[in-house]
Amino acid sequence: MDDTQLAQVESLCETLYTGLPSSGGEKISREEAQSRLLSLQSSASFIPQCQYILDRSQSQYALLVASNSLTELISSHWNNFTIAQRIDIRNYVLGYLANNGPTLQDFVTLSLIKLVCRITKLGWFDDSTHRELTDDVTKFLQATVDHCILGLKILNQLVDELNIPTTGRTLTQHRKTSVSFRDLCLFKVFQLGLTTLKQLQTRAITADHRQEVILGEQALSLTVRCLNFDFIGTNPDESTEDVGTIQAPTNWRPVLQDPGTTELLLDFYANTEPPRSNKAMEAVILICSVRRSLFPSDKEREAFLGRIMAGIRELLKNQTGLQHQDNYHQFCRLLGRLKANYQLSELVKTEGYLDWLDLAASFTTQSIRNWQYSTNSIHYLLALWGRLVAAVPYVRPDSGAKGHVQALENHVLNVIECYVESMLGSVETVLRSDGALEDPLEDDGSLMEQMDRLPTICRFQYNSVATIILAKFDPLMEKYRELMSHLMTSSTESAPPNVAQQVNILEGQLTWLTYVCGAIVGGHSWSSSRIGNGEETLDASLSKRVLQLAQGMDFRLTNSNGVGKADVKLEMAMLYYFQNFRRVYMFMWESSNSDSMSMGGMKLESVPSTKQKVYQNMFENMGLGNHTVVANLIVTKIGKNLKFWPDEHEIVSKTLDLLTDMAGGYSSSKLLLTLDTVKYLASHHTHEEFPFLNVLSNARKRTTFHAILVRLLLSPNGQEKLGVTFDQFMEPIIETMSQLGALDATQLRSEAARMPLIGVFRDLRGVTMSLHNRRSYGMLFDMLEPRHMPLLSRVADSWFDQPDVMISLLRFVQEFCHNKANRVNFDQSSPNGILLFRATSDVVCAFGRRALNATAPTSGDIYKSKYKGMSLALSIINSALGGNYVCFGVFALYNDPALENALDISLKMALGIPLEHVVAYPKLSSSVFGFIEIIFRNHIKTTLALDTSVFMQLMNAVHEGLQSSDAQISSMCANSIDHLATFYYENSGKDKPEVHNFNNHLAAQPDLFSSLTATLFNLLLFGPPQNHWAVMRPMLSLMLASESSFTAYKDHLMSTQDSTNQALLNESFNKLLSDVNRSLESSNRDRFTQKLTAFRVSTRGFLTL
Repeated sequence: MDDTQLAQVESLCETLYTGLPSSGGEKISREEAQSRLLSLQSSASFIPQCQYILDRSQSQYALLVASNSLTELISSHWNNFTIAQRIDIRNYVLGYLANNGPTLQDFVTLSLIKLVCRITKLGWFDDSTHRELTDDVTKFLQATVDHCILGLKILNQLVDELNIPTTGRTLTQHRKTSVSFRDLCLFKVFQLGLTTLKQLQTRAITADHRQEVILGEQALSLTVRCLNFDFIGTNPDESTEDVGTIQAPTNWRPVLQDPGTTELLLDFYANTEPPRSNKAMEAVILICSVRRSLFPSDKEREAFLGRIMAGIRELLKNQTGLQHQDNYHQFCRLLGRLKANYQLSELVKTEGYLDWLDLAASFTTQSIRNWQYSTNSIHYLLALWGRLVAAVPYVRPDSGAKGHVQALENHVLNVIECYVESMLGSVETVLRSDGALEDPLEDDGSLMEQMDRLPTICRFQYNSVATIILAKFDPLMEKYRELMSHLMTSSTESAPPNVAQQVNILEGQLTWLTYVCGAIVGGHSWSSSRIGNGEETLDASLSKRVLQLAQGMDFRLTNSNGVGKADVKLEMAMLYYFQNFRRVYMFMWESSNSDSMSMGGMKLESVPSTKQKVYQNMFENMGLGNHTVVANLIVTKIGKNLKFWPDEHEIVSKTLDLLTDMAGGYSSSKLLLTLDTVKYLASHHTHEEFPFLNVLSNARKRTTFHAILVRLLLSPNGQEKLGVTFDQFMEPIIETMSQLGALDATQLRSEAARMPLIGVFRDLRGVTMSLHNRRSYGMLFDMLEPRHMPLLSRVADSWFDQPDVMISLLRFVQEFCHNKANRVNFDQSSPNGILLFRATSDVVCAFGRRALNATAPTSGDIYKSKYKGMSLALSIINSALGGNYVCFGVFALYNDPALENALDISLKMALGIPLEHVVAYPKLSSSVFGFIEIIFRNHIKTTLALDTSVFMQLMNAVHEGLQSSDAQISSMCANSIDHLATFYYENSGKDKPEVHNFNNHLAAQPDLFSSLTATLFNLLLFGPPQNHWAVMRPMLSLMLASESSFTAYKDHLMSTQDSTNQALLNESFNKLLSDVNRSLESSNRDRFTQKLTAFRVSTRGFLTL
């Protein structure tokens, strides 16, 4: 490279990162600039050019590109370098950082640091020089302040690099390096971080304020990274905020146990601003979470805990740093983490435990009262109290601080009372803020986190908590009833402003109480230790209020014919309560319904179990009737929601989820069959009765609704109990199909037909989804064939360009021809399998012909408007071809073109979509490559009879799909190759038309097998690990089909290696081929696959690219 070329590179870098055209040069786009610059990463021969750029360029963007390119080249071509060369590159970059680091932009510095750390990781076991990076960085720390900052950045990146697996290296290699780093260097790195913090605290480092801030941030980050290191290879989930146990090595004990370490971090927390202060608190949380066995005795662990508790008490007393949101959040995490890592029996023995409890309770209530600032942190505090009360039964009352149980009971009551009052008060505060404050009820994530924590806390002092809740609930209910009696059948919006506001406040408060009651009732435990202590009577008291509220809401809704609606959030809370009530109290219906049993003609009265007594006691205390009455009340509410909330998508969705869960339970589904409301649903499932069915946005919900009803109808004795036969249930759907079938082509394509078509196909899909056996599937098939099947292809022909109609049709057909649970299983003498395939073929062909001839959309979402339909059509053909319910040979035998037409149109659709588009959409690629795999598997004669140009287009698609990062796609393509190679190996030399066709294809494309062999071996040796199993499968059949291709690849690979590697490679190939027979038996395939794995592992250690 010379100065002219350097100027060109700088110009391209400027264009890439700023988007501005190059000064005085040609005008090129960002994409073009990126494409040219990526060539620097294509070969190890570009390393000198990258070094030239680093040495000569003044452009920060050019330095970044050179650094990134070097990192990529080193990672990809690691085996190309000798050990000495690797050390030279490492020393060069370290020297470059030492000389130029302080003057470089941060993004360049970080890129160069990443390069050093990557070399260190990859070369860790090559030479001791790589393992001495920590010592080299110590020189940075002892130089200028800017170099010290640079050194800390290197250490931070080094810990990250050694802790996180690198793409292309096995987990075993990663853990081996990681464990060695942990044992040799990590503790020293941790100490360097703490030493820097100590120097900052004592002012031993002379630096200005900006430098102090950066040093503090880097040193604290380093401390946190070291403590977060994956010490024992558990691969913790980084997406969760909860900290697991820190498995620090034993030699860390003196530092972690040293009071000075905790004091240093707490001092940093108290005397700095975020982000340093919250990083310090994060480090304290991690130190609190170290494993129990790190401490040699309980006495030392108690002393450690005592210091932590004392530090927390001091922070709570002074409210240190808690005015900052980030600090506050981390402090809440610390409190929540404390009980998770220490047992209550240990906490109560620490000095000042009761003071700590008082302060923690005070802090919790203060936080809850200031809910506007702490919504995302409250659940940590609730988790603390939940864990404390859950441990009380395991602690002797006389151990530890005197009266600790009574103190905890008092504090828990105060916390719950404060929580209920604050949340009720938040409703009015939010309403009066005119949108300035976010409503906690609308933050579903935080709300559910809080509800998950409440049951344990509330049930600790359940009598008192229930009294508090009922004391709030009853007056609010009374006020609400009074207001509703004034509003009568009018809507809340039409009421005077002051009345409407009162209603909104009351409904908001009742929403909170409904959520709380739902959470508590859902926390009921049926374990033997908890039942029988009378908690069910309290559940009954709370449930009675909620169910009475539901009845009141229903009464108003019905009398006003849907005008007098409650707030959407209250309806959602009611559904949450019903879900929890269903889960806890709707699973014992059958056992409670049959208290007697018969034996030998004699009727014996069985004694109810404790669970049954509790169950019966619950409903008796509720006073609303037995379980059937209560269940009917819930299902009636479900029906009212579906009838009167058609446009509220969330309510419709949650209501159907509830109905699905009730229909899915064994006992609750049997209970549903006895309810009048369910009988009504089964006989009136039309949009006239339930308007939500006619709302376009609820189209998917039509499917769910009908799937639930058919599941109930077809359950044992379902038709008898519901008083509706399957034929009667289907009448409205079949009637609609008859009306649509009677329309001529123009009328069928009219807008008036759009919604009925979408609806009927969505309904049919729901019905078909619930058909799980041969008998029920046959009932639907007999209804549709032959009278209504022609409508499907007519609709496909008329509405091909309207995605909403076509998706509904194609999804139904896809479900209808899917042979799940072997339900599509006709008698041996029945032609129904062939008729079904014909109808399927007609739909796909009608749609495919029109879609292929249609002009491509120039704007909008091309997947939705064009490719989604094609993807579904191909999925339909895949299901039909692989369903095992058609003997496909009869089509050619009797000159029936259905199969030939279906394959022809499907092939045109699969190959008519540009390959880059196929790969870009996962569902489309699954359908396309699934179709290719099935025609190679089951229709190889048809495939080989294609024109050579079309056949090679197919093979090109397989070749591309084989290299996909999606393991499923590459697996399907590998199977396609396996089918083809197996066919050729078993049939080559035979006088068959399909063999002659294949030979003609090979004559036109002689390198077909050799290119596939090379790609498969390259993927095995150099590709990502998720593809290995897929690519190994066809290798044996391909080698047997074309031994010359394997020999050619072997010779080519040998020629790219030096003499030492050639000898090693030859030995590996000899081991691969030993004991492998010339057969495709399963045992031989499995043996060869194992050998391929060993071959890959052995060769990757020395192969150079």
